[in-house]
Amino acid sequence: MQRIGIIGDLHAEHERLEIALDYLHGVGVDAIICTGDIADGRGDLDRCCELLRQAQVLSVAGNHDRWFLQDKVRHVDGAHLRHEATAETVAYIQRLPKTRTLSTIGGALILCHGMLDDDLAKIWPGSENASSRCSTALDELLAEPDPPRFIINGHMHFRTVIDFPRTQVINAGTLKGQFAGFSLLDVTQCQLESLNFSPNNEPSMACRMTLGASQGRRVWQSTEEFDGQWQPVVLHRA
Repeated sequence: MQRIGIIGDLHAEHERLEIALDYLHGVGVDAIICTGDIADGRGDLDRCCELLRQAQVLSVAGNHDRWFLQDKVRHVDGAHLRHEATAETVAYIQRLPKTRTLSTIGGALILCHGMLDDDLAKIWPGSENASSRCSTALDELLAEPDPPRFIINGHMHFRTVIDFPRTQVINAGTLKGQFAGFSLLDVTQCQLESLNFSPNNEPSMACRMTLGASQGRRVWQSTEEFDGQWQPVVLHRA
C-alpha cells in the first residue's frame, strides 16, 4: 500500500461518507481505512454499513459500535437501536475487529479506535485546554525493535499528528460536527493531506504536511514524556 484514504469516526454521517469515498476513489488510493464509531448520529446507520461494504473499506469497531451491539449507553444523542437496524448491519458491525495491522511500503500501519485494544483510550500530550493522556500499551509498542510506522486512531474527533522517533500517531478525526473531514496518506512521499467539509459538504484542502520530519513539531520518546507543553498539530485548520 502506498496511498491510503483515512476516514475517522462516522457517527452515521452517510452523506459525508459517500462524498469522502467518491473523492478518495477519484484521486486513486490503494485502500480506505476507517476508525469506527459507525453507530450513533443523525444519519442512516444501515446506509453507512452498506457504503463501507461496497467500497471494501477496512474498518475497526469503536466504543459506540460496541454499545450499539450491547444495547448499552443508548441515552447518547442520535443513539441507534440494534433491533431497528437490518440484520446485515448488525452482522457487519459484529465482524469488525478492534484493531487491524496493514502492510505499507513504509512499514506496518496499525488501525484502531482509541489506542490498540482499548476503544476508550485517548492519547494526548497535553496542552493549554486539555491534560495529558498517556498509554503504557503504546509505550511498550514504541519500545519494540521494529515499531509500527503509523498508528491511525480516532475517538477524540480532532485530526492531529503526534510524533515519536519512528512512529507517527495520526488521529483521523470524525465526519461529524465542526471539525468534520478526512485525510489522504501518501506513504511513498511521507505526506499527509487533510480535507475539510464545507457548509455544503464539498471537500476542500485544509493542510498538507510532511511526516517523518518534525519540521519544528515536538518529538516524544514515549507518552511518559507528555508534560502538557505541546502546541497541537491542527489538521482541520485551513
